Amino acid sequence: MNRILNMLPLLLIGVSAAAQTTTPPTTPSAVVTTIEDITGKHFQPDTAFAALSEEDQTLLAKEPVANWGLAQESNNMTYYNLVIGTRSYQLLITRLPKSSFPTATLLRFTTPKSKPEPIARGALKPKEDAKTK
Repeated sequence: MNRILNMLPLLLIGVSAAAQTTTPPTTPSAVVTTIEDITGKHFQPDTAFAALSEEDQTLLAKEPVANWGLAQESNNMTYYNLVIGTRSYQLLITRLPKSSFPTATLLRFTTPKSKPEPIARGALKPKEDAKTK
């Protein structure tokens, strides 16, 4: 029994290390391009969510930026809306006081009454910084 208890921490360390080496889902280029076209800034994703479907990628790639609503501002947040049939998308841009770059989050609403499902999140950096790095 003592031997099993002594091996338990090693087993937990091994499982923890394996979990940290798995690659997170990548943000598709259609989503990155859409966010960059709307904001005019370089989008550097830090989180991709599994909620994104192929249908979302197709819809976002086909919709021109002109179909997105005008920017709406509220306190430290700006948001844009896109409605396609019963499905809608919202791009939230927030700037926290201590962060150097604003954060963009793309959300999907599958029905008008559904809860928002996050698709991607990341930092918005000026285009000049993106070219120099």
